Amino acid sequence: MSYLNNEEIEKLKLTHPKKRILRFIFLFTGLFIMFLGFLFLFTGFDFEITLEGFNLSLFVDILIIIFGGIITSKFFITPYYIRENSLTIKRMRDLREPIEKFVKFNSITLTRGIAALLLISVGIFSFLIFGDDIGHEVKYGSAVFLGGPSWFYVTGLPMLGIGLGLLIYFLLSPFRGVFSRSKNFLFFYEIRPAFPWLTEIPRKDIEVLRYQNNHAGPKLAWIIIMIPFIVLQLMTAIPLFAAERAGPEFVLSWTFVVISILDILALIILVMFQQNYFEIATKERLYEMWFSPVKLRKQSQFKEDFSIYLDCNPNLRDGEELNNSVLFSDVSTTNFQLFNLVFGLFLIIFAIVMLTQMVFFGPLVWWVSLMYGLMLFVKSLFYDFGSKDGDILQFDEELKKFRFKRLFYYKFHYVAANNVESINVRKWYRKLDFFDIFGISGLLVFMTIQQVEGWVIADTMGLIIDNLLSTSLLCVVIVFIIIYVCLPIDVVEFKTASITYRIPITLDLKEDHLINKYLKNLKVFPKEVLKPDMKKTFLVRMGFIGAFIIGALIYIAIYFAFSF
Repeated sequence: MSYLNNEEIEKLKLTHPKKRILRFIFLFTGLFIMFLGFLFLFTGFDFEITLEGFNLSLFVDILIIIFGGIITSKFFITPYYIRENSLTIKRMRDLREPIEKFVKFNSITLTRGIAALLLISVGIFSFLIFGDDIGHEVKYGSAVFLGGPSWFYVTGLPMLGIGLGLLIYFLLSPFRGVFSRSKNFLFFYEIRPAFPWLTEIPRKDIEVLRYQNNHAGPKLAWIIIMIPFIVLQLMTAIPLFAAERAGPEFVLSWTFVVISILDILALIILVMFQQNYFEIATKERLYEMWFSPVKLRKQSQFKEDFSIYLDCNPNLRDGEELNNSVLFSDVSTTNFQLFNLVFGLFLIIFAIVMLTQMVFFGPLVWWVSLMYGLMLFVKSLFYDFGSKDGDILQFDEELKKFRFKRLFYYKFHYVAANNVESINVRKWYRKLDFFDIFGISGLLVFMTIQQVEGWVIADTMGLIIDNLLSTSLLCVVIVFIIIYVCLPIDVVEFKTASITYRIPITLDLKEDHLINKYLKNLKVFPKEVLKPDMKKTFLVRMGFIGAFIIGALIYIAIYFAFSF
């Protein structure tokens, strides 16, 4: 077996005629299987499969639909000679090139399985206590409205559905990973039940890759999904402990408290205990994977082995110092940032005060404030802190390779870049994601609307004072948002042929106190954002902040115009 040259590697990117046909076979086969699944579901077809008297036909229908969806998704495989999520059976010695290094592991999403069991327990516990009755004779009272369903439908059934979904994911997601590396390729071979997949990535095409277990990504959506149930249950349960007619057993209160505790445990597991994640970016493609390696021996060694396999681990020679390059001489080896934590805690406390005292703003504001505050708190724990000497930055000027490593207790983050065209330490804005847009827009819009409404009806001195206080809090929140969105932070920025990537860092403290550093950053804020390469982004971000506020004002003006 020989190594491929560049010309042979480029030929692998040509379209394979058989794969083009195979894609449509997968598409129509998968759609047909999904059609059968929905047909069985809507017609109530009975497979006559039972477990302790419980009919599992619905579960079988769901599995058929999921199986059809998996087959259908194979339509999106690339029709090239090079393999990408290709169904194939290969041994390492049968791959395109001789293997230099490999990593084998079993991926099992144990955290999702535990969370599934907790949420299913919530559903079962709620059902046993409240039952599934609907009407005026419901034990422990009706939920939502008089004569409505039992509390099971609003506390247990949603969690039961989420738990069953997580359980299906837990059962379908395990795979045996055999990842190997040759001179010119990375091979990702996933041995899944009935679906052995192989993906080949030419190493020369890789520009940037990252490997981490602190990537929150879409997992923050769990906060939006579960916090409303937890808060509403506790809001119902806690006041009932003081109600004489709710005693002496306080069944409703204690049930809600127990359910809420189980929900909180599931939420912590789903958000805080993330899977491993890697992302590989080339000029044409972006590859990513979530996985949960389970090693019976040397579990802690896996991240080192896998980072070496991906070639993203900084290689410090004996006696070499951390960040010894002149380029990184001012970069601290211990990452420490506080703003996300302070902003998040402020929003959480702000929401709790509004919720418990019913002051300042209404439910829409404190819902958004609580959820976004929790998201910022999680982001802070994931991204803003590092162990002592936990940051390692290395740039090889001759090979144009950059390597980065950050550790914080059990969390880690590796970044690697090849063929770096430029790299420097500079200031840039925080990267915003969907959850930032959700939180910031919600706060600005709802607070503005409610504050204008408050001033319109303020006809007594008490209401005027209340509105002055709430307006002051609105201004504080706006200042926090402007600092979060528009104040540049320290980053390492590098550019490859098609990618610009930035890593937030902490510079060595040159001031006497940390507060002086923040005051200095605020002092140079106008000068920084008006630089030619930063001005456009600053104006766009400030424009969006202004647009949310002006949009809310226009809405409230139209509302009052048609109300009188």
